[in-house]
Amino acid sequence: MQQIKHIRIREFDHGEDEFFNKFFSRRQLGIMAHELQPVMPTAVGVLPERRWTNPKGVTNQTKHVMLIRDTHLLFAALGAVQVLAKKADVWDEGLEKLFKDTAAIVAEQDDNRRKREELLEQLVRVVAKVEVMQFGFAKTEESVARMDGTITHYKELQDERHGLVLAGVDDLNNRSIQQDRSIAQFQDDFRSAVDREARADLVEKRKKSEADLEVQLVKRSIEKLRWEEERKTIERRGEEERKSDDHSTQKHHERIAFETAQKKAADLELLGQQEESNLRQQAQKHKDEKELLELRLQSDERRAELGLQEAVERAKIEEEGKIKAARENEDVNTRLMKAEQAEKRAQMLAAIEASARIASDWIATVFNSPTNLALLIGSIVACLGGIYLVREMAILLREQLNKRLGRPSLVRMTNRRGGMQEFGIAILRLLRLRPPRGAEFNDVVLHPKLKQQVMRLADATSSAKRRRMPLQHAMFYGPPGTGKTMVAQRFAEYSGLEYAIMSGGDVAPLEEQAVTELHKLFRWVHRSKRGVLLFIDEADAFLASRKNSGMSETMRNALTTMLYHTGTPSSQFMLVIATNRPHDLDSAILDRLDESVEFGLPDIDARKGMVQLYYDKYIAKPLKLPAVSSGSPMLRKPDQPNGLRRRLPGSPKPLQIPREEEVDEAAMATVASRIHGFSGREISKLFTSLQTHVLYSDTTHGRPVCTKSMLLEVVDQKVAEHGRSHEFQTSGYVYQHNEAHRAQHEAEGENGFSSKDGKLGGRH
Repeated sequence: MQQIKHIRIREFDHGEDEFFNKFFSRRQLGIMAHELQPVMPTAVGVLPERRWTNPKGVTNQTKHVMLIRDTHLLFAALGAVQVLAKKADVWDEGLEKLFKDTAAIVAEQDDNRRKREELLEQLVRVVAKVEVMQFGFAKTEESVARMDGTITHYKELQDERHGLVLAGVDDLNNRSIQQDRSIAQFQDDFRSAVDREARADLVEKRKKSEADLEVQLVKRSIEKLRWEEERKTIERRGEEERKSDDHSTQKHHERIAFETAQKKAADLELLGQQEESNLRQQAQKHKDEKELLELRLQSDERRAELGLQEAVERAKIEEEGKIKAARENEDVNTRLMKAEQAEKRAQMLAAIEASARIASDWIATVFNSPTNLALLIGSIVACLGGIYLVREMAILLREQLNKRLGRPSLVRMTNRRGGMQEFGIAILRLLRLRPPRGAEFNDVVLHPKLKQQVMRLADATSSAKRRRMPLQHAMFYGPPGTGKTMVAQRFAEYSGLEYAIMSGGDVAPLEEQAVTELHKLFRWVHRSKRGVLLFIDEADAFLASRKNSGMSETMRNALTTMLYHTGTPSSQFMLVIATNRPHDLDSAILDRLDESVEFGLPDIDARKGMVQLYYDKYIAKPLKLPAVSSGSPMLRKPDQPNGLRRRLPGSPKPLQIPREEEVDEAAMATVASRIHGFSGREISKLFTSLQTHVLYSDTTHGRPVCTKSMLLEVVDQKVAEHGRSHEFQTSGYVYQHNEAHRAQHEAEGENGFSSKDGKLGGRH
């Protein structure tokens, strides 16, 4: 019954004519086999192969067709109906008995409740009467006690009056006044006693009312307890029913899982047997085809051998005949050859004479006539001008086509290449004239943890690209000049993607055209066959937070367009944004990003690697100076002072440099320690500045020279500039004129030597 309850019956239209006829409609009720299988596995079978013919007479074949066993469904439904019918009989008897028992229980509960209420009323009434009687008895005792006191006082007053009569006439008036006051006092006390009796009656009534109220509260609490007990009973009964249903559902799921496992095992066994049978049939078929093919090959080889032998014999006979004829007609052939050669020589000489005569006549005609000479010169100039004009028009046409059909205007740099360029690069890599794939990060100096994070992301991107999985978006953030753009380019080449670099500041000047250009950009990106890494430099320029009140409407529209194109993960492009101010980005853009990579300033080890790299790039290789040796000063040959090239004859004698002035690994370590806080771009500019000093030494000393003092002087100068740049940013710029110090510095640096230490390289 649980299985039948979970079966989904659908209404659908048949798409093929064989499934219906004139007695049935196209729209029918049915069950999908793949939906029935998890509910009732035994009712679904798998047919290995099924052939059927469509209305056009074409025979179609379908593998592994899932069929529903309708008889299984029919008998399952009949079994469920029988179970329900049997339960219905039991339910009728049980319901009738339950109704009778419930009526008896309800009557008994009503009778018990009525008896409890009467008993409680009697108890409350008795308690109230006892309390009232006790209160009245106490009041009566108080009244009797007050009356006894009053009588006693009255008797005392009578005795006093009698004493006054006996005492004398003089005190009679005073005594009479005192007696009158006592009588008034007695009257007041009597009235107050009467008032207290009246108030006692009111208090008694109030207490009686309070007793009635307490009785009602007791009844209410008793009723509340009764209803609480009934509610708990109902909840307990519902909890037991729910547990029973959960248990039955769990058992049903376990039974379905067991049946599914059995059916799956049976299907797997059947499929295994079918696959084995198919493999045996295919193996036998391949064996037969192989034997037939071998017989055909043997027959073709035999036929080819016979044809070859026949052709060889025929060619041999023909050659023997030609040789025999040539031997017999040797003298005739010799005379014919001599005559042909003489005739060809005469024709060639005549043609040369005629050509020379025509050329001389044409030259004479041109140079003898000023008009013809002017026409010749004009023709040559017009031809050259036409060639130049055609070349310029071709360049202009190419630029216009590239602008309209090529890369969008927002893309500043891309490595998208054509098929011929890719072929040329492959040839260069094959000839080892270009680094192979995977060597893109060999000349990049990064912190080990940063390089590990970048390589992990690059390998994951390459793997996702091969599997056509969605690519992740990333953010490169950190101080300027830390290599974010360079790493993005190498990242794209390493991952096998094309890169397209754009700047966030190029969007704002477009104004209303910004949205259109962004759409063009993403259409261009989706036309790529290899996938594109879209790198947005200075992304905070147009992807800033929309909470900023100064943001224009066009920039909001551009931001919305970017959010639209990056809202769904795509395997076609990867978005990488670079910024120095990640806190200014919009929250929706940050939500699109899957990875965030921080590019910090290089540490001491990274600075050592960058110093060595840029020294080789800007000093050693272009100026033909030797590289820094590892652990020792620069290696020199006997005829190569300071490691420079061999001196040519007639060239000036090279300048000898003291050993302590040679640039070695210790000097490089000193430079790396002094440039603390420098970015990669600042280190690169340091060595370009050193290059100018070395070239100046070429004009001063006759050849380029790089000394340790020169290197450290440039480093100190750049460190000072770095400090001044930070001061400019924090406190601004204030000019200070120091003429005496400037004159002394110029005097010390004259002729390229320092008057302080007397060493080479004071001021270049």
